[in-house]
Amino acid sequence: MSTRPMSIWGWLAVAVLGLGAAPLVKKLALNAGAGPSTVALSTAIIAACVVFGWLLFRGQGGELRQLTRAEWLAILLVGAMGSGLVPLFGILALTETTASNRALFQSAYPVATALAARWLLGERLSLVAYGWIVLVCTGLVLMNVDLSQNNGISLTGWPFWLLLATLPLIGLSDVIAKRSLKQATPEVVAAGRALGGLLILLVLLPRVLPGLSELPAMAWVWTSLSGLSMGLFAIALYQVFQRAFASIAASLIALAPLLTLLAETTLLGLRLEALQWLGFAVVLLAVVGLARRAG
Repeated sequence: MSTRPMSIWGWLAVAVLGLGAAPLVKKLALNAGAGPSTVALSTAIIAACVVFGWLLFRGQGGELRQLTRAEWLAILLVGAMGSGLVPLFGILALTETTASNRALFQSAYPVATALAARWLLGERLSLVAYGWIVLVCTGLVLMNVDLSQNNGISLTGWPFWLLLATLPLIGLSDVIAKRSLKQATPEVVAAGRALGGLLILLVLLPRVLPGLSELPAMAWVWTSLSGLSMGLFAIALYQVFQRAFASIAASLIALAPLLTLLAETTLLGLRLEALQWLGFAVVLLAVVGLARRAG
């Protein structure tokens, strides 16, 4: 058997496990007593260490010096939005919503990127693609309908809108990266994004850093796993796209929320309403359809 397919599937497994595990371990860190700001900053620190460690292991550290000033500004801006503000918003929302709901919004990020590329770069979308996008939006709404709540519908709460705000941030960051970082290698882009995310969180959350040593032991375990998950996902994602058809890889990675849902129902006793199950299924179906259509 060729080693090439094994390499593809190995990296794909790392990407799916990293993306699927991250929301759950962040939720577990919150449940263990860590504050959302602490989880955000500690995750960013560990993820940056993992990504930069991989860059140095590959002997590509010198490539950072080859970036122009414009490329540095672009990569740090992309990181600040995509690896800083987006995770922070997601962790804040996790204080009230489920890890599976957070994971579902993550799976919808290709939709935000496609729309941002359409509006800002003039890339064309087919009518079928617009249909998939409408289905994704419909599914996200259904996932956030909870008839068991007293107010009848949970999408009126701030966690839904905070998660919704991550979509344009991801779309804009991906478009900036596509426009400004065409010459940079994937490893350098991943490292720069990790650095940009860490820097913006250090600026926004300077008082959190001294308190990291006071975290409960289990909170440290979960935040460490969170950073490791995000770092490994950032590395594996680019390795997958270098070795496989992008549409197939994106379709399989989009199924990562299934892993989150399975783990959350098993470990945290999550129970969804019928409409939420429907919304979850609709989003995954539509995201996979959009990814395959784009390829």
